[in-house]
Amino acid sequence: MATATGEIRQRARRTMALCAMCVVVSTVMTGVAVGAEPELDVRPEPSATAPGWRTFDSYEEAVAAGPSRTLKEAAAVQANSTNVAEPTILPEDLADNAARPRAKAADEEEWWWDDEDAYDVAPGELPEPGEFTLDSCAQEYPDERETPLYKNRYSMCIKGEIGYDSPTGETTFDLTLVGWGSRDSLWTRFQYRISPSGPVLDPIAPMTVDMVCDGQGQASCENDGAQGPVTKTLAEWASSDWVFNENFSMENSFPSGSTPPFHEDDLVSFLSARIIAAGSPKTDEFEVTYRCDSASYLPANESGGCIFDDVHPVHYIDMEDGRITQEAFHIFEAFTKPHLINPDPGDRIIPGNSLFRPRESLSRMRPEYEPTRYRRNHDVAVATCLAVDPDYASKRMDCDEYPYRSTFQGAALGSYDDDTEYSYSARALNRSHNRSAGAMLGVWYSFDRIVHGDRFWVQTGCGPQALPCGGDIPDMPGTGNTPPAVDAGPDATGAEGAPVTLDGTVTDPDDTPSITWSVEPGPGVDPGATCAFGDAAVPGTAITCTDDGPFTVTLTADDGHGEPSPVSDSATLTVTNVAPAAQVTTPAPGQLINGRQPTPVSVTFTDPGTNDTHSCRVDYGDGDGTAEGIVTQRPGSGTCTAEHVYGFDGLGPRTITATITDDDGGTRTGTVDVVVYVPGAGYAIGATGLLEVDRIPDVGCPPDDDQSTASLNTLVGRVGALNVSCTVSATTGRTEVATSVADVTLLNGLVRITDIQSTCTADADGIERDSLVGTINGIPIGAGSGTLSVLGLAEVAYNESTTDSQGRLVQNAIRVRAAGQEVVVGNCRLG
Repeated sequence: MATATGEIRQRARRTMALCAMCVVVSTVMTGVAVGAEPELDVRPEPSATAPGWRTFDSYEEAVAAGPSRTLKEAAAVQANSTNVAEPTILPEDLADNAARPRAKAADEEEWWWDDEDAYDVAPGELPEPGEFTLDSCAQEYPDERETPLYKNRYSMCIKGEIGYDSPTGETTFDLTLVGWGSRDSLWTRFQYRISPSGPVLDPIAPMTVDMVCDGQGQASCENDGAQGPVTKTLAEWASSDWVFNENFSMENSFPSGSTPPFHEDDLVSFLSARIIAAGSPKTDEFEVTYRCDSASYLPANESGGCIFDDVHPVHYIDMEDGRITQEAFHIFEAFTKPHLINPDPGDRIIPGNSLFRPRESLSRMRPEYEPTRYRRNHDVAVATCLAVDPDYASKRMDCDEYPYRSTFQGAALGSYDDDTEYSYSARALNRSHNRSAGAMLGVWYSFDRIVHGDRFWVQTGCGPQALPCGGDIPDMPGTGNTPPAVDAGPDATGAEGAPVTLDGTVTDPDDTPSITWSVEPGPGVDPGATCAFGDAAVPGTAITCTDDGPFTVTLTADDGHGEPSPVSDSATLTVTNVAPAAQVTTPAPGQLINGRQPTPVSVTFTDPGTNDTHSCRVDYGDGDGTAEGIVTQRPGSGTCTAEHVYGFDGLGPRTITATITDDDGGTRTGTVDVVVYVPGAGYAIGATGLLEVDRIPDVGCPPDDDQSTASLNTLVGRVGALNVSCTVSATTGRTEVATSVADVTLLNGLVRITDIQSTCTADADGIERDSLVGTINGIPIGAGSGTLSVLGLAEVAYNESTTDSQGRLVQNAIRVRAAGQEVVVGNCRLG
């Protein structure tokens, strides 16, 4: 291509053959795998131009040319790959944490949901794939390599040279390109670097470099606009390292079209990214192809993803992983010891062996797309297992099949192709090994984005680094049973109503047995007592009992193989009583209590021993002893109610104490301090009979009251200065009533009285009532009590203590009776 005007050309075509990206991705994961598509003749015909390398007359012509391959050739890229990528190491516990059984639709049968295709993985639960950078690509890319280098289906790199020939000589530049797919979006990113590698012989000659994206068929590709064609002189290109970023998306695009073996619902699209190096008079271009899809099941999302499909994905199975040992050896023997498998394959091939038969791949078959074939695969395998051991299911074993049920090469292949060269193997295995392997395969599907119709291979080895097994490989471990070892742990002690830890252990070298805790009450435990386990299906758990006493807890493990399983071990659980907690809710603390009325008491209580019953006694603090309360209870709580009349003898500060006792003798008290009082009242004058005079002033407490009048005239006479006061102490409960009248003239002057006083007090020290009269009609009286007749017309009682019809204690300084008339002067009363 040398011309006088110069041209761009690729110096090392072996490194620029990007469309020949043929890579095997060996994804390492301690687990088992799934399926594939029928063998299809989709290999492209040879072309005169090496894949990935084309020459055009102009930059515009190169851009318009589009992808170099037909849609059929693009769909065949994976089938023609021969290169090998580095293994992808997934975390050992990924399958345990991330894989979960999918929810089964109501109209779907159970057979559908017991294999590797029954697991989903959320995107955030998968590790990020490793990625190349420009620097790591430059360091790791082997000098002798002629094809792209891959870490996995999401990361590629390649190195090469571009050159410009002119009459003065050749100018060369190093080109490094890395690409990154996406597991959960329809974006693909590329980064490339152009670096000087020699002298510049035609410094002013222009060179244009660009990267464009094209879709195959109906698919389209969009550039985010971050970068476009860049034109520089050779001197400028040689002045520095030039790094460019290109981001391509196929959002809002259609799939490429009818592209067997892929399913139309997965919206598989084929795309190419092309680097164009343009000079005069020739323009060179090379191409990177990749694939996008919107298969919503990879992993459980609807955004889709993009991969480099010049890759042979390989599912690695670790024969040293104790969780799947029997599964791993089954596949190993199917590959290497066909005389040990059932049925005898004869001259037929067991496909999918990545090490020895790389052309015979498996192809994934999604059961939702091929339900009949999926079921037939399993039915044929189960019939083979039953012919060997009709009772295998009762021994907690599964019928394992290889190739997997979810592949087109499964056990029923002969039903679809009489001339098939493939056979299968079916064997009853430890159920736990089989299902763990299925979960691991489901995770691998999600990680490497294996869609329906994708080819893949299987590799067995020893250790997580996919190393060959050293020495002689033994025959597959037998399926004979070792019973579980069970230890209920040490005896335990705890309180009723609280979790008590049980440290049991169960070990089984070849099974995952079912685990069950049980409990039996011992002697003396009250009827109705129950215990509940935090999780009765795990060895280390907790137990909570509703009552105290001795219990026997038993841990049982059953591997399903019959005698000597199930195996049990017991321990003693001692549960202690917990006294109830009590709180007086009525009356309130510091409340004033009327000693003349019933005082209601309410108590609430709780008890963690929900099987306990309770009694209640209340002491009111007045020396009358305790009284039985009325208990209303439900499991774990209740109330106690009672009432009491303190009377005149229980006045003052009092402490009410309520005692709750459970049926095991545990007691707890609640207290409240109150103040007991009696109401007080008094008046200066009042009359009944022929002439009615309301009590003046009518004073009562609580609340405190104090009323005075200078003088007043009433229907029964004149009253001089008067005062009535009434108080109750909120802290001591003392009630004081005091009445005073300076003088009074009654009944038209018939009765004249001076200096009238009366006092009533009540507190914790007792009751006092006193009155004092100066003179009656001039006769000195004092504090003594008695009666005085006035002209036979009126009788005057003085300093009189009585009890009224309501039981109140009354003190009248003066009471006058005359001809159907009664007048009281200087009254106080309590109660």
